Amino acid sequence: MFARVYSEVADPPFSRYTLFMDLEVLPPTDDWVFKLLFGDERNRHILVRFLSSFVELPPEEYEGLRFLNPYLKPEAGEDKLGILDVKLKTKGGKLINLEIQVHPVKHLGKRLAFYLAKLIVEQIGKGEVYGVIQPVVCICIADYDIFSGDRGYMSHFQFCKRQDGRWLGEVPMELYTIELRKAPEVEDGSEAWEWVQFLRGRRKEEFEMLAERNRDIREAVDSLYEISLDEEAREVYEMRQKAWRDRMSQFAGYYEEGLEKGREEGREEGREEGLEKGREEGLEKGLRRGLEKGREEGLEQTARNLKLMGIPLAQIAQGTGLSEDRIKAL
Repeated sequence: MFARVYSEVADPPFSRYTLFMDLEVLPPTDDWVFKLLFGDERNRHILVRFLSSFVELPPEEYEGLRFLNPYLKPEAGEDKLGILDVKLKTKGGKLINLEIQVHPVKHLGKRLAFYLAKLIVEQIGKGEVYGVIQPVVCICIADYDIFSGDRGYMSHFQFCKRQDGRWLGEVPMELYTIELRKAPEVEDGSEAWEWVQFLRGRRKEEFEMLAERNRDIREAVDSLYEISLDEEAREVYEMRQKAWRDRMSQFAGYYEEGLEKGREEGREEGREEGLEKGREEGLEKGLRRGLEKGREEGLEQTARNLKLMGIPLAQIAQGTGLSEDRIKAL
């Protein structure tokens, strides 16, 4: 039975309530939990504090930040439908796609490019001019390494001239990536670092330590607690986890089946290659033996002829490489 006692002190960094149990906190990096936390209209102020810690926008842009339908409209019936984790619009009209990736996916760059392109395409209708297009920003938070060999955990990409790095502002597309696992354990002085640690958190003790340092994160932690205590939210989370495990088991089965089939085909191919190689080696060996035998017979015939000519045996042996005893026997 869950119990909560509301504190007399409601002002962060103190929690709005104290939980009398070992709470199993749902991971904020799970895309379902992430969307409940940052995609909730009631948590708009938490989202603003989170985004402003690393997205370079004027403060006034966050005023009137609106949540939009996360479904990207297909242009035709056969077009691919895109689903964003959180889709936003700033006061000035800039569109933001906020996405979390827990597990590595293939073609991540192309996937993000697709989302950016769709955000642009859906802004312009038939007969409209390109001037109506507003800038689009894609934010990808990954719980794995995207760029190997790069130690930085936050990256910002824009269209730039390769020769001198000059930014091409006419292209209204930006991409931010945050690689959670690359973030240092020791604080680096950036406001984003504490939010990254919040996303990396798993245990209640970790969340409480962060909440004591940051009033905004205190509110985020309390909201995460409330989500974790919600039976329906937890049920959906567990169902999604089970579906993911079942899918991975299915893929593993396909992999093992393909591997075994590959082994069988490899063994069959190996047998065929072995027979072919055996035939080739047999022919090669027979040829060598034939050449060797022909060489020996040729030397013996030469020795006979020299012997009939009265050439001394020692000289015949020196010229042919045959022993004198063998020459005598010819």
